[in-house]
Amino acid sequence: MPATEPTLRTLSHFLSAPLHVGTPDVHGPLAVFPVFGPPPVAEYVAFADGCARGLLVKELDGGASVNDLVVLNPTDADVLLYEGEEVLGAQQNRTFDVSVLVGAGTSVRVPVSCVEHGRWDGSRHREAFAPAPQAAYPSLRRMKNRAAHARVAAGLEARAEQGAVWDEVAAKSARLDIASATGAMHDIYEGRRDRLRAFEAAIARRDGQTGALVATGGHLTVLDHVSRPDAFAALHCALVQGYALDALEAATDGAPPAELSLDEARAFVAELAGARVTQHDGIGIGRDARFTRAGASGAGLVAGDELVQLMAFAQEPGGPTPRARIRRPSRRRSAGRVGRPS
Repeated sequence: MPATEPTLRTLSHFLSAPLHVGTPDVHGPLAVFPVFGPPPVAEYVAFADGCARGLLVKELDGGASVNDLVVLNPTDADVLLYEGEEVLGAQQNRTFDVSVLVGAGTSVRVPVSCVEHGRWDGSRHREAFAPAPQAAYPSLRRMKNRAAHARVAAGLEARAEQGAVWDEVAAKSARLDIASATGAMHDIYEGRRDRLRAFEAAIARRDGQTGALVATGGHLTVLDHVSRPDAFAALHCALVQGYALDALEAATDGAPPAELSLDEARAFVAELAGARVTQHDGIGIGRDARFTRAGASGAGLVAGDELVQLMAFAQEPGGPTPRARIRRPSRRRSAGRVGRPS
């Protein structure tokens, strides 16, 4: 029988202590609040570190599939694939549709989305993929998450909708005036890499940080969290590149400067902890956990009774998400509002 609402556990059940939100770094329309979690239990490494140890991502042996890849982990460490991470090479570039904890010495088949519509190079079928320097940008990840959530609710495997992904990447490329011979998301980042690096330089990673809460143009957009600070350290730059790509559009939309208080950011995370989750069989180690509630929706990965990974998307502008002016941290007032560089 399906679980009834009162019996569903909340996200807080899988956290031994609440998530803590710190003072943000701000660059232009982007504010990134560091998030700190309780001490980790599960032992694992991030995807990039796994690849350095010998993990491989490849096309399927029996014939390539646009929306599936195989991950081979011959190492002695469990490896976390984070939803939205991009891999480059082989027949075409892809992003992971869900987060997966791949056990040491195992292989798994994972659902992916193509983010390079104009290339399908069979001559590179046996080539291993390489981690990209960026993850998918939050607005694309939000769309993918909605599609995956709808499929899970219908009793299907969590996947994005491929046609919608291609359409979104093409639209992003057009909005940022980037030409790509193969319609590659990677080329959008390459075309704006200098500006993205300026954001990256301004968004510091704190010791012990396990996640980030992001506001773009004064609106909360996404929370990313993993249980291990060392895993988040490996993810930080790739995630910030994605946050920054969305911020480039917010910087040119003609909107007035916006602000968001630290208290509002903390209230969002505290409210999120009460979200009731449905749990489903996962890929690899752990269970897929999904939630939807007023103001936010998202997914996570639960191993044992620990929330190993969490992504949450705030309601888009026009909903109840707060909006206010961002000022420089040096101009913070006793009310706890945070700043925007002039």
